[in-house]
Amino acid sequence: MKPEDRLRDPNLDGIQKVGAAIVRDGKVLVVRKKDQPSAEYYMPGGRMEEGETQRETLFREVREELCVDIDYFEYVGSFEDRAVFEGTPIVIHAYLVTVVGVPTAANEVREYAWIDQHHERQGLEVSSIMAKQVIPALVKAGRL
Repeated sequence: MKPEDRLRDPNLDGIQKVGAAIVRDGKVLVVRKKDQPSAEYYMPGGRMEEGETQRETLFREVREELCVDIDYFEYVGSFEDRAVFEGTPIVIHAYLVTVVGVPTAANEVREYAWIDQHHERQGLEVSSIMAKQVIPALVKAGRL
């Protein structure tokens, strides 16, 4: 079974999310949520709903958060860490994504930024999964 066809895994403890690594011109898009207490930026995406595949979550979340449609997607990997706000384990199923249109911050997204692998030089805080796992995977794959 392809990763994008998988449902939420009932055997995994904690939060399961699907994230979009939207890459353009050597940079990846990150978002800040309206209600989050920190200044950290995250990969766009969200929690899988009951009975929803990773693909369905990916397409729904990108449309809801950024008002764009997905043109292409490719599985990057599943990355684990500890959710900062909830203090529980988190797994993010990450996908390299290209979109149709210009992203617009919507729904719970306050703003977005385009960053490269040297995001700390821009003075932006990035979530640990994004900074320590997803960005290095994209660099290794030659995407950033």
